[in-house]
Amino acid sequence: MGYSGLVIIARTGDTRLDELACVDDLFVAVTDNVRAGGWRIGFLGPVDDTSPEDLANDLALETVAPAIALLVFDSDCAWATAADPAGDTVDFHLSEETIRLLVTDGGDSFEPLNGQALAGLLVWAGKAGLFAGSGQLAAALEECPGPFGDGIFAFAEALGIAELPEQHN
Repeated sequence: MGYSGLVIIARTGDTRLDELACVDDLFVAVTDNVRAGGWRIGFLGPVDDTSPEDLANDLALETVAPAIALLVFDSDCAWATAADPAGDTVDFHLSEETIRLLVTDGGDSFEPLNGQALAGLLVWAGKAGLFAGSGQLAAALEECPGPFGDGIFAFAEALGIAELPEQHN
């Protein structure tokens, strides 16, 4: 079994993710990955009390910056929402084909999102002051999150959220 739980991507500057009220209210331990430009990626683990859409909206309102929340299932796929402080949202999947197989194997109907979500994510990135490439972003949407978050990090980089530069002393 791989990682299952919430992952958040937010621009918080010097504020740790677990210092945000909307994250603190979830009573979870956060693994905080600091990125360039004040961005952070946090792995929250399993949370029953919120949805990606609610958490993305809460993050965007609290940080006054665009934010993303992803619900990862067994490192294989994720249901996700990108939100901005104005209340605009974009729903999307990571590894949409895996989600389609999971949903239809259970007999449920499946609604693909990524065909329309790509344009919305590019707009979201622009609102966040990021420079996302459509080809790189489309490829990142097809990847699974991965057991060590590699797909999440590739998705963030496709949005224009870079790693911190190495410090040379």
